[in-house]
Amino acid sequence: MTNHHDNNGAAGDAGALRGRIALSRRHFLGGAGVLAMGAASAGMIAGCSPQPQSETPGARDAGAMAATGAADATGNQGKTMGEVLGAGWLGEEPTIAEDEIASVSDADIVVCGAGHAGTAVARRASELGKKVIVVEMQPEDTFSALGNDIGHLNSSWQLDRVGIPEYSVVDFMNEYQMYAAGRTQPTLLSQFANRSGEALDWFIDGYTEQEKDELIPLNWPVVDGYNYKKNGFTSYVGTCQFGGSVGMTDAVKRSQDKAREAGAEFVFGQAAVRLVHNEDGTEVTGVIAKDSTSGEYHQYNGGAVVLACGDIGSNSAMYNAICRENYELGEYADCAAMSGRDGSGIAMAMRIGAKVEIATGGDMGSHAFIPLSPMEGVECLWLNKYGERYCNEAFGGPLLSGCAGAREPGDRAYLIWGGDWKEVFLNQLAGHLAPKEWDDEAIANVQATMEAAVGSGAEGDDTSGKFLYCADTLEELCDFMGMEEGVKANALAAVEKWNAARKAGSDTEFGRDPETMWPIEEGPFYGYPCGKRVGGGSLVATSGLLVTGRQQVQGQGFEPIKGLFACGNNSGGRFPMGYNGIMNGVSIGMCLCLGYTLGEFLATEDYNRYCTLGAGNADIKQSDKGMAGPPMGGGEGKGDGAEGGAPAGDGAEGAPAGDGGAPGEGGPAPA
Repeated sequence: MTNHHDNNGAAGDAGALRGRIALSRRHFLGGAGVLAMGAASAGMIAGCSPQPQSETPGARDAGAMAATGAADATGNQGKTMGEVLGAGWLGEEPTIAEDEIASVSDADIVVCGAGHAGTAVARRASELGKKVIVVEMQPEDTFSALGNDIGHLNSSWQLDRVGIPEYSVVDFMNEYQMYAAGRTQPTLLSQFANRSGEALDWFIDGYTEQEKDELIPLNWPVVDGYNYKKNGFTSYVGTCQFGGSVGMTDAVKRSQDKAREAGAEFVFGQAAVRLVHNEDGTEVTGVIAKDSTSGEYHQYNGGAVVLACGDIGSNSAMYNAICRENYELGEYADCAAMSGRDGSGIAMAMRIGAKVEIATGGDMGSHAFIPLSPMEGVECLWLNKYGERYCNEAFGGPLLSGCAGAREPGDRAYLIWGGDWKEVFLNQLAGHLAPKEWDDEAIANVQATMEAAVGSGAEGDDTSGKFLYCADTLEELCDFMGMEEGVKANALAAVEKWNAARKAGSDTEFGRDPETMWPIEEGPFYGYPCGKRVGGGSLVATSGLLVTGRQQVQGQGFEPIKGLFACGNNSGGRFPMGYNGIMNGVSIGMCLCLGYTLGEFLATEDYNRYCTLGAGNADIKQSDKGMAGPPMGGGEGKGDGAEGGAPAGDGAEGAPAGDGGAPGEGGPAPA
């Protein structure tokens, strides 16, 4: 690393943008060269603890409203999302004296985080000739990456080595947007659909033939006659699981080595704590990191700064605010995820005016009721606590169909299927929470579970670790599961309607494809009563900063913040409105692919052409800035195209979280 000790600080405009610290009048306190202290800065690394306020926003705004006669009752117009959403917990930038910075290094690209996304950015950009520095909070000797599965489409590994049929990228994009109600960032989705296979092949380039053979294609082979399309959704089988001699952590380390060979520099044991930016937060030119051992600060300047610092898993205040749906579904139980990441990379950007995912953010599962039976998320008949059927159980897999159940009364549900359990088991929509294998061993394990339940009566059987009930009649089954008479009557009626819909060839009640409504007519009959825990968090949160299709972080006016990018679980636009079940491993797959494409973009294009500072569009005529109102009497809306910003914060990453490593996700635990 190169050290620069310029006692005069930044000189001129260029120096102010690329120098040690661009001081802000807004955050300049008395002493020369000292950045203003925010209440959150005492711990420096944590950076996101709740902050005391000397006055409430309402009290502060009341006088201004009285003086101006403003009609805005909230007083939030013109504020950044951090000021509004993060009030009370986001805090401000940490204080760092200029003479505390031990070294300053320059690069073309600075990446915060060496996990799935950050490593992919660094490796790809370095291979294309850019100088890249990666700052990673984990020590090198204990570095680990989360997850095991990389979801993707149409890699050579899938098509040529495994023999999986080629998928339609058009179908994939449309189905994916159905999961997200059209809120996924379309360009990012297009990049994943069209280039994730290329990214996977690039990731495993150099593996031996034996190592490639050891990679596991999930849900492959399918059973004879398997229908990939169910209820309008495709089963995207063939996710690559790293279950052989090369685990996921080793795989990421190999990619780091390839990045080093191409010239990238990795700095371990340092956590990014503050962005270097201009006064109004519209341009970022570097990042300051703190060494976890020495406590020294090091500044890294670059034309582009990429935040790939992991999710918000261990920061409940941030999690509760960003993933509001999950917080409210859990009736305000604090959200937490297994990832251990503290959201500090997201906070760092929010403090200079960046936006996060608009509306509720998602995580891996706590937005949905996931009925994981001894056959996993089986798409059989689902009943609520009152014995009523309430949804299309096969609509897009449990992470989508389970949204309805999360809003049903109480904390109990019932699953029922008939004696043809094998057909039910082998013909589910492949994806999250479905069985990962349909081979002879998997079938034998389920068969042993079913057989053990036969004759167990009201005691049930927990061979699988979950109490399963079996009876010769449906009436007995309801009794064994403890249903009261009214609930039992509802359940029997629901089964009758289910069978009638199957025979009629049309489920007019909830729209399920009748071909997937396996008859519940012949015994033995099986039932699984289960709890209905929702909210409270999961394996990892999947929401982050609002970004453009070029992964630029967006600030006030939804304009990109010049020089600032986000990738992996620091980025939004991938899983709005909850995680989806379209394929296993899609989270890590997104991290890898979008890191790959971002590294390429930063290395090959003039990315500043997609960003303007200041008003930018001030020359647009006023009449062109409004939006026509709705038909039948709307009038015109007025736009204002203003930009702005606020100060920054701190960030750090281990490996961005993925999937496949927690109970219910399949695959071994994270390394």
